[in-house]
Amino acid sequence: MSANAVQKAVVERLAGDAGVTAIIGAGRIFDRLITRAEPPYLVLGEATASDFSTGDGSGSEHRFEIEAWSKDNGRKQAAALADAVRTALHDADLALEGAVLINLRHERTVSRRAPKSGLHVARLRFRAVTEP
Repeated sequence: MSANAVQKAVVERLAGDAGVTAIIGAGRIFDRLITRAEPPYLVLGEATASDFSTGDGSGSEHRFEIEAWSKDNGRKQAAALADAVRTALHDADLALEGAVLINLRHERTVSRRAPKSGLHVARLRFRAVTEP
């Protein structure tokens, strides 16, 4: 499956997107929550990959989350960052190493305040389908 290729292409798109970097700056996309990092930033969340083969050929379905963390301006900044991420990725035509992206769609965004830290987080969920 092409899960690593999808993640790499997504990170490259977000890191190079002017709307995203205008909010978080450069080098602010992490693959785990960094407790000492000062928000705003993005964290790669849960990801699953499953077989999506048909009678005509093989394929993979990828569902992944991206978390937009904010402190200043709370929910407003988290929502603005989530909108920038959605705009950068929804229906994006990403080049994947070793696979072909058939489609990439935003499914939902849920926002909340993290109880322990008081930070705001918007969690975006995406679905991608790839073929070899």
